[in-house]
Amino acid sequence: MPDYELLTMMLSALRWRQNNGTITMVTDSAGAAFFRRAGLERLWSAPIDTRLDDMDARLDPRRFWAAGKLWALRGERTPCVMLDTDAIVWQPLDARLGSAVVAAHREALNPAVYPEPHAAFVFAEGYAFPAAWDFTRPAANTAFLYLPDEGFKTRYVDAAFAFMYALENETDPTVSMCFAEQRILPMCAAAEGVALETLLDEQALDEQSLLTHLWGHKRVLETDAEQRLEYCLRCTAQLLSAYPDWADTLSANAATRRYWQELQLGTAQRPSARNA
Repeated sequence: MPDYELLTMMLSALRWRQNNGTITMVTDSAGAAFFRRAGLERLWSAPIDTRLDDMDARLDPRRFWAAGKLWALRGERTPCVMLDTDAIVWQPLDARLGSAVVAAHREALNPAVYPEPHAAFVFAEGYAFPAAWDFTRPAANTAFLYLPDEGFKTRYVDAAFAFMYALENETDPTVSMCFAEQRILPMCAAAEGVALETLLDEQALDEQSLLTHLWGHKRVLETDAEQRLEYCLRCTAQLLSAYPDWADTLSANAATRRYWQELQLGTAQRPSARNA
């Protein structure tokens, strides 16, 4: 994992445990082996769950790159929260989670990501969109997703997999996966009369006192050395301040050792424009 993703994941898990209870990593055996080598097994409050070893091989991981999240939901009892590793919830959510489904935030139907579905997709014979789906509804970002009801969770996940299994034409992987995960959710909720709320207002997504989600900013961190250094130093400083028992892990891990050393020595240097 890139350094900025690993540091974000550490803050995500530790902050959740501090404020909101238990958290489990759901991955496959290869993922579990990586986390063990990285010294991160104790990051979560339960043993690493490798249920993704049993994912259906018919699901193309290049086209449906987040299908593992939905597969994990199939085996999770409600009420539950699905939290991306690049999302950090900073505050307790006891007062925010009740009977409504809660997603991270709504997303406008940008045609580059959410094109008109009847024109974008070709399906196997026998599949059709449910008549009750309202395609004018905005998508719901599921970097955070709270599901309080077992019946709705099952119907949402089943609808997403039905779409993925039936899709026949080659599409942009972002288009196909975001439809399956983030557009089907609000349409299912509306069709059933299920309340769908969000943690963040769509007009104030830069407000990060409650939720930080790297999402597209990862492209910036991948290409801008100065911003990457700044971000990784801030994450490392947060970890050392709030969770000092992780100092040894930060100093030993090859991806994070540099930031730990620079904070200890006070020698953090901004890269030159040429290096950036």
